[in-house]
Amino acid sequence: MKLLYLHGFRSSPDSPKAIDIAHYCQSQGEADVVIPQLPVSPKSSIRLCETLIATHQIDTVCGSSLGGFYAIYLAEKYGLRCAVINPAITPWNELKQEHLQDRYYVDEIAPEDAVHYLAELHYYHVPQLTDLKRYLLLVALGDEVLSPRQMRDYFKGANEIVVEGGDHTLNGFGGHLDDLMTFLLGTR
Repeated sequence: MKLLYLHGFRSSPDSPKAIDIAHYCQSQGEADVVIPQLPVSPKSSIRLCETLIATHQIDTVCGSSLGGFYAIYLAEKYGLRCAVINPAITPWNELKQEHLQDRYYVDEIAPEDAVHYLAELHYYHVPQLTDLKRYLLLVALGDEVLSPRQMRDYFKGANEIVVEGGDHTLNGFGGHLDDLMTFLLGTR
């Protein structure tokens, strides 16, 4: 398996989930994993991912939060197996300009850039999933940033792991890693 892992907004390849996935793949020897640093621009992020998919012959994608949103788009475009962790479904709502400063403490994105980025997010939205058996949703019902209900409605009919309580960062992610990787490897 060739796995592309995509981190969330304001996260990095050094995030706990990314590190857990990299260690798991390394220790199990069943998968090669590529974990890029995603640019702020959605268009640039997607272009980078498309290059990595071609270069590394990626066949599986996993993403968390905004990375989950990108993973959905890429899975649909390339027919990839996909697992998402507390994914953003309509990130343009959560990342409106006023939320960037107030909620996410982002000052480095100029208002005019934010308008372009929000339009780019709309462009990459997948209104409805195809072939639901290719998808796994890992959702924490206590997510305080995104709507677990919206996630579950969007992924209705797909494979899912529901975590009672929890939060957006999904503390305790390691306890679900075996199930997530089993799905991605196609043995579930």
